[in-house]
Amino acid sequence: MINKKVSIEESKAYPLAEKRFIQTCGFNMETEKHQRMMKMGKKVRDDGVEGINIQALVSFYGPEVCKAGMITVGDVELTCNYFEQIPAESVEGVYFYMLTAGECYFSSEENIMDFLYADIWGTNYVDAGIELLTEDFIKNDMAERFGGKQLYLSEEFGPGYFGMPVIETKKFFKIMDGGLINVRVKDSGLMIPQKTCAGLYVVLNRSDIKAEPECMRCHGNASGCQFCAVRAKLNEVKQ
Repeated sequence: MINKKVSIEESKAYPLAEKRFIQTCGFNMETEKHQRMMKMGKKVRDDGVEGINIQALVSFYGPEVCKAGMITVGDVELTCNYFEQIPAESVEGVYFYMLTAGECYFSSEENIMDFLYADIWGTNYVDAGIELLTEDFIKNDMAERFGGKQLYLSEEFGPGYFGMPVIETKKFFKIMDGGLINVRVKDSGLMIPQKTCAGLYVVLNRSDIKAEPECMRCHGNASGCQFCAVRAKLNEVKQ
């Protein structure tokens, strides 16, 4: 499966996006003030909802792409320190994804709150889209592809996470055709529209391969995970 296009209805993503919007804004919906602010936020969403168009691409590759502590597809090599901690024999495959939510347009450039609320809606539609893509498509495809075999998805890996440089975004565009969902990437690695993300899941046959929270926030260590002070401390505690 290469460049499988998946469309996610805004109406299905909205309840998840709304829940995240309330959490992001820190609203207490029992207070009158926050109810008024939420009403303003909903108006921004309603005015700009036509710009929300959640589209995704998914590509699956077999376990052969995981080797030597990196993921290699053709001549594209994706590096991430944490890949060193995933045993090759535990890998059953890799799902790559790219998802865009389009843009939530705001009515007035002079109203900074419109801009802020529109930005928050866009981000939360992306997060909601990823959740739906993972639960409703990737996991279902995994169950069908592997005949119900007990398998597990890794954490989400992608540019900016687990020490993977943001510039690596450009490599995802070599693996997937972002143009199919009207997405492009700048030389800096910034994707357009801005409410777009790319990443991957590793399909594992073991449930005990988990990353520590510190690894998620890792900025990367050029020497690799074996020289990571955080990892050494965690291992010491476990022993």
